[in-house]
Amino acid sequence: SFSSQDSSISLNGIASDDAEVTEVRWASSTGESGTASGTESWSTGSIGLVEGGNIITITAVDASGNSGTDVLDVLYTVPDTIAPVIAIVSPTDQTTYNFESDTNLFNIGGTASDNASLAKVTWSSSNGSSGSAVGIQSWSIFGISLELGENVITVTAEDEAGNVGTDTLTVVYTVPDTTAPAVAITSPTTGTSYDTQVSSVSIGGTASDDRGVKQVSWRSTSGAQGTATGTSSWTVTGIALTEGQNVITVTAEDEAGNVNTATLTAVYTVPDTTAPAVAITSPT
Repeated sequence: SFSSQDSSISLNGIASDDAEVTEVRWASSTGESGTASGTESWSTGSIGLVEGGNIITITAVDASGNSGTDVLDVLYTVPDTIAPVIAIVSPTDQTTYNFESDTNLFNIGGTASDNASLAKVTWSSSNGSSGSAVGIQSWSIFGISLELGENVITVTAEDEAGNVGTDTLTVVYTVPDTTAPAVAITSPTTGTSYDTQVSSVSIGGTASDDRGVKQVSWRSTSGAQGTATGTSSWTVTGIALTEGQNVITVTAEDEAGNVNTATLTAVYTVPDTTAPAVAITSPT
Protein backbone atom coordinates (compact mmCIF):
# COMPACT_ATOMS: atom_id res chain seq x y z
CA SER A 1 0.00 0.00 0.00
CA PHE A 2 1.02 3.61 -0.57
CA SER A 3 -0.55 6.92 0.51
CA SER A 4 -0.50 9.97 -1.72
CA GLN A 5 -1.97 13.46 -1.93
CA ASP A 6 -1.22 13.69 -5.67
CA SER A 7 -4.04 13.05 -8.14
CA SER A 8 -1.86 10.75 -10.27
CA ILE A 9 1.00 8.32 -9.77
CA SER A 10 3.72 6.76 -11.91
CA LEU A 11 4.93 3.24 -11.10
CA ASN A 12 8.34 1.82 -11.95
CA GLY A 13 9.69 -1.66 -11.46
CA ILE A 14 11.45 -4.72 -12.82
CA ALA A 15 10.35 -8.00 -14.40
CA SER A 16 12.29 -11.17 -15.15
CA ASP A 17 11.70 -14.56 -16.74
CA ASP A 18 13.73 -17.71 -17.44
CA ALA A 19 13.23 -16.98 -21.10
CA GLU A 20 12.09 -13.47 -22.03
CA VAL A 21 9.53 -10.92 -20.74
CA THR A 22 7.65 -9.67 -23.74
CA GLU A 23 5.24 -7.18 -22.19
CA VAL A 24 4.32 -5.42 -18.96
CA ARG A 25 0.76 -4.17 -18.57
CA TRP A 26 -1.05 -2.25 -15.84
CA ALA A 27 -4.71 -2.00 -14.81
CA SER A 28 -6.39 0.14 -12.17
CA SER A 29 -9.53 -0.48 -10.16
CA THR A 30 -10.79 2.79 -11.66
CA GLY A 31 -11.15 0.97 -14.99
CA GLU A 32 -8.10 2.50 -16.66
CA SER A 33 -5.34 0.31 -18.09
CA GLY A 34 -2.35 0.50 -20.35
CA THR A 35 1.02 -0.90 -21.39
CA ALA A 36 4.16 0.04 -19.51
CA SER A 37 7.30 1.25 -21.22
CA GLY A 38 10.05 -1.36 -21.07
CA THR A 39 9.98 -4.91 -19.83
CA GLU A 40 12.85 -5.98 -17.56
CA SER A 41 12.91 -2.35 -16.35
CA TRP A 42 9.51 -0.80 -16.84
CA SER A 43 7.54 2.41 -16.16
CA THR A 44 3.79 2.94 -16.37
CA GLY A 45 3.80 6.69 -16.87
CA SER A 46 1.07 8.78 -15.17
CA ILE A 47 -1.93 6.84 -13.80
CA GLY A 48 -4.94 8.91 -12.65
CA LEU A 49 -6.28 8.33 -9.13
CA VAL A 50 -9.68 8.73 -7.52
CA GLU A 51 -10.16 9.74 -3.90
CA GLY A 52 -9.82 6.73 -1.65
CA GLY A 53 -8.33 3.35 -2.58
CA ASN A 54 -6.89 2.67 -6.07
CA ILE A 55 -5.75 -0.92 -6.67
CA ILE A 56 -3.18 -1.01 -9.47
CA THR A 57 -2.22 -4.41 -10.85
CA ILE A 58 1.01 -4.89 -12.85
CA THR A 59 1.17 -7.93 -15.12
CA ALA A 60 4.33 -9.23 -16.80
CA VAL A 61 3.85 -11.64 -19.75
CA ASP A 62 6.49 -13.88 -21.35
CA ALA A 63 6.69 -15.22 -24.90
CA SER A 64 4.74 -18.34 -23.95
CA GLY A 65 1.83 -16.32 -22.53
CA ASN A 66 2.74 -17.02 -18.94
CA SER A 67 2.03 -14.06 -16.63
CA GLY A 68 3.01 -12.86 -13.20
CA THR A 69 1.43 -10.00 -11.25
CA ASP A 70 2.17 -7.54 -8.50
CA VAL A 71 -0.39 -5.26 -6.84
CA LEU A 72 -0.13 -1.83 -5.19
CA ASP A 73 -3.02 -0.29 -3.24
CA VAL A 74 -2.71 3.52 -3.55
CA LEU A 75 -4.73 5.55 -1.03
CA TYR A 76 -5.34 8.99 -2.53
CA THR A 77 -6.28 11.77 -0.07
CA VAL A 78 -7.29 15.14 -1.49
CA PRO A 79 -5.01 17.80 0.11
CA ASP A 80 -6.69 20.00 2.74
CA THR A 81 -6.17 23.61 1.68
CA ILE A 82 -9.13 25.11 3.56
CA ALA A 83 -8.19 27.29 6.53
CA PRO A 84 -10.04 26.92 9.84
CA VAL A 85 -12.54 29.54 10.95
CA ILE A 86 -11.98 31.11 14.37
CA ALA A 87 -13.94 33.82 16.17
CA ILE A 88 -13.53 35.74 19.43
CA VAL A 89 -16.97 36.01 21.05
CA SER A 90 -16.20 36.90 24.69
CA PRO A 91 -16.15 39.48 26.22
CA THR A 92 -17.19 40.93 22.83
CA ASP A 93 -17.54 39.91 19.20
CA GLN A 94 -16.45 43.38 18.06
CA THR A 95 -12.93 44.29 16.94
CA THR A 96 -12.20 46.72 19.80
CA TYR A 97 -12.89 46.50 23.53
CA ASN A 98 -12.31 49.12 26.24
CA PHE A 99 -11.09 47.46 29.45
CA GLU A 100 -10.90 49.55 32.63
CA SER A 101 -9.71 47.59 35.63
CA ASP A 102 -7.37 47.60 38.64
CA THR A 103 -5.83 44.40 37.25
CA ASN A 104 -4.10 44.09 33.87
CA LEU A 105 -5.09 40.42 33.40
CA PHE A 106 -7.64 39.81 30.65
CA ASN A 107 -9.69 36.76 29.59
CA ILE A 108 -11.18 35.96 26.18
CA GLY A 109 -13.08 33.03 24.66
CA GLY A 110 -14.51 31.91 21.35
CA THR A 111 -15.12 29.15 18.81
CA ALA A 112 -13.17 27.43 16.03
CA SER A 113 -14.16 25.04 13.24
CA ASP A 114 -12.61 23.28 10.24
CA ASN A 115 -13.71 21.20 7.27
CA ALA A 116 -11.42 18.37 8.43
CA SER A 117 -9.80 18.34 11.85
CA LEU A 118 -8.52 21.07 14.15
CA ALA A 119 -5.13 20.62 15.77
CA LYS A 120 -4.75 23.54 18.18
CA VAL A 121 -5.64 27.13 19.09
CA THR A 122 -2.89 29.56 20.10
CA TRP A 123 -2.67 33.29 20.85
CA SER A 124 -0.17 36.13 20.76
CA SER A 125 -0.20 39.74 21.89
CA SER A 126 1.40 42.85 20.43
CA ASN A 127 3.27 43.22 23.75
CA GLY A 128 5.20 40.01 22.98
CA SER A 129 3.37 37.49 25.17
CA SER A 130 1.84 34.31 23.71
CA GLY A 131 0.46 30.90 24.65
CA SER A 132 -2.06 28.14 23.98
CA ALA A 133 -5.80 28.26 24.52
CA VAL A 134 -7.73 25.82 26.69
CA GLY A 135 -9.96 23.79 24.37
CA ILE A 136 -10.21 23.87 20.57
CA GLN A 137 -13.74 24.02 19.10
CA SER A 138 -14.81 25.97 22.17
CA TRP A 139 -11.72 27.65 23.58
CA SER A 140 -10.75 30.00 26.39
CA ILE A 141 -7.66 32.03 27.24
CA PHE A 142 -7.08 33.22 30.81
CA GLY A 143 -4.79 35.84 32.29
CA ILE A 144 -3.48 37.68 29.23
CA SER A 145 -1.18 40.42 30.55
CA LEU A 146 -2.03 43.88 29.17
CA GLU A 147 -0.05 47.09 28.87
CA LEU A 148 -1.67 50.51 29.26
CA GLY A 149 -3.18 51.63 25.97
CA GLU A 150 -3.82 49.41 22.92
CA ASN A 151 -3.08 45.67 23.04
CA VAL A 152 -3.71 43.71 19.79
CA ILE A 153 -4.48 40.07 20.64
CA THR A 154 -4.34 37.58 17.74
CA VAL A 155 -5.92 34.14 18.11
CA THR A 156 -4.88 31.43 15.62
CA ALA A 157 -6.59 28.10 14.83
CA GLU A 158 -4.48 25.47 13.03
CA ASP A 159 -5.75 22.25 11.43
CA GLU A 160 -3.93 18.93 10.98
CA ALA A 161 -2.81 19.97 7.47
CA GLY A 162 -1.11 23.12 8.81
CA ASN A 163 -3.70 25.57 7.47
CA VAL A 164 -4.37 28.50 9.81
CA GLY A 165 -7.14 31.01 10.42
CA THR A 166 -6.95 34.06 12.71
CA ASP A 167 -9.07 36.61 14.50
CA THR A 168 -7.92 39.72 16.37
CA LEU A 169 -9.17 41.90 19.20
CA THR A 170 -7.75 45.31 20.10
CA VAL A 171 -8.05 45.79 23.87
CA VAL A 172 -7.67 49.38 25.11
CA TYR A 173 -6.57 49.04 28.74
CA THR A 174 -6.95 51.86 31.27
CA VAL A 175 -6.63 52.00 35.05
CA PRO A 176 -9.72 53.44 36.84
CA ASP A 177 -9.41 57.17 37.57
CA THR A 178 -9.84 57.73 41.32
CA THR A 179 -7.95 61.03 41.60
CA ALA A 180 -10.10 64.12 42.23
CA PRO A 181 -9.37 67.33 40.30
CA ALA A 182 -7.68 70.30 41.95
CA VAL A 183 -9.66 73.56 41.98
CA ALA A 184 -8.82 77.02 43.35
CA ILE A 185 -10.50 80.43 43.51
CA THR A 186 -7.96 83.15 42.67
CA SER A 187 -10.16 86.19 41.99
CA PRO A 188 -11.27 88.54 43.51
CA THR A 189 -9.08 87.05 46.26
CA THR A 190 -7.08 83.92 47.03
CA GLY A 191 -8.37 84.03 50.61
CA THR A 192 -11.43 82.30 51.97
CA SER A 193 -13.40 85.49 52.69
CA TYR A 194 -14.18 88.64 50.74
CA ASP A 195 -15.92 91.79 52.00
CA THR A 196 -17.88 93.86 49.53
CA GLN A 197 -20.50 96.58 49.39
CA VAL A 198 -21.51 95.58 45.84
CA SER A 199 -24.62 93.38 45.47
CA SER A 200 -22.94 90.96 43.05
CA VAL A 201 -19.51 89.42 42.68
CA SER A 202 -17.53 87.87 39.83
CA ILE A 203 -15.03 85.13 40.61
CA GLY A 204 -12.39 83.21 38.68
CA GLY A 205 -9.78 80.54 39.20
CA THR A 206 -8.06 77.41 37.97
CA ALA A 207 -8.75 73.66 37.84
CA SER A 208 -6.59 70.69 36.86
CA ASP A 209 -6.77 66.90 36.66
CA ASP A 210 -4.44 64.04 35.71
CA ARG A 211 -6.81 63.11 32.85
CA GLY A 212 -8.72 66.32 32.21
CA VAL A 213 -11.42 68.47 33.83
CA LYS A 214 -14.91 67.84 32.46
CA GLN A 215 -16.63 70.93 33.88
CA VAL A 216 -16.58 73.55 36.63
CA SER A 217 -19.86 74.47 38.31
CA TRP A 218 -20.87 76.70 41.22
CA ARG A 219 -23.63 77.25 43.74
CA SER A 220 -24.36 79.84 46.41
CA THR A 221 -26.12 79.65 49.76
CA SER A 222 -28.48 82.22 48.24
CA GLY A 223 -29.82 79.39 46.04
CA ALA A 224 -28.22 80.53 42.79
CA GLN A 225 -26.12 78.06 40.80
CA GLY A 226 -24.66 77.49 37.33
CA THR A 227 -21.74 76.39 35.19
CA ALA A 228 -18.52 78.33 34.94
CA THR A 229 -17.05 79.49 31.65
CA GLY A 230 -13.91 77.45 30.93
CA THR A 231 -12.33 74.58 32.86
CA SER A 232 -8.57 74.80 33.44
CA SER A 233 -9.04 78.58 33.64
CA TRP A 234 -12.62 79.41 34.60
CA THR A 235 -14.77 82.45 35.39
CA VAL A 236 -18.21 83.15 36.84
CA THR A 237 -19.70 86.63 36.46
CA GLY A 238 -22.46 88.47 38.29
CA ILE A 239 -23.27 86.19 41.23
CA ALA A 240 -26.06 87.94 43.15
CA LEU A 241 -25.42 88.42 46.88
CA THR A 242 -27.74 88.74 49.85
CA GLU A 243 -26.90 90.91 52.82
CA GLY A 244 -24.49 89.16 55.14
CA GLN A 245 -22.52 86.01 54.40
CA ASN A 246 -22.81 84.28 51.01
CA VAL A 247 -20.90 80.99 50.80
CA ILE A 248 -20.03 80.29 47.15
CA THR A 249 -18.89 76.72 46.41
CA VAL A 250 -17.04 75.95 43.17
CA THR A 251 -16.91 72.28 42.05
CA ALA A 252 -14.53 70.76 39.47
CA GLU A 253 -15.50 67.37 37.97
CA ASP A 254 -13.45 65.01 35.78
CA GLU A 255 -14.65 62.45 33.19
CA ALA A 256 -14.68 59.67 35.81
CA GLY A 257 -17.05 61.66 38.05
CA ASN A 258 -14.43 62.54 40.68
CA VAL A 259 -15.05 65.99 42.22
CA ASN A 260 -13.29 68.55 44.35
CA THR A 261 -14.46 71.91 45.72
CA ALA A 262 -13.26 75.33 46.75
CA THR A 263 -15.28 77.90 48.69
CA LEU A 264 -15.38 81.66 49.12
CA THR A 265 -17.44 83.47 51.72
CA ALA A 266 -18.55 86.82 50.29
CA VAL A 267 -19.74 89.18 53.03
CA TYR A 268 -22.06 91.74 51.56
CA THR A 269 -22.70 94.93 53.55
CA VAL A 270 -25.43 97.25 52.25
CA PRO A 271 -23.84 100.70 51.78
CA ASP A 272 -24.94 103.38 54.35
CA THR A 273 -26.52 106.21 52.33
CA THR A 274 -28.41 107.97 55.20
CA ALA A 275 -26.97 111.37 56.21
CA PRO A 276 -26.41 112.05 59.94
CA ALA A 277 -28.74 114.40 61.85
CA VAL A 278 -27.06 117.38 63.55
CA ALA A 279 -28.53 120.17 65.79
CA ILE A 280 -27.21 123.30 67.60
CA THR A 281 -28.49 123.26 71.13
CA SER A 282 -26.38 125.87 72.90
CA PRO A 283 -26.53 128.74 73.69
CA THR A 284 -29.90 128.39 72.06
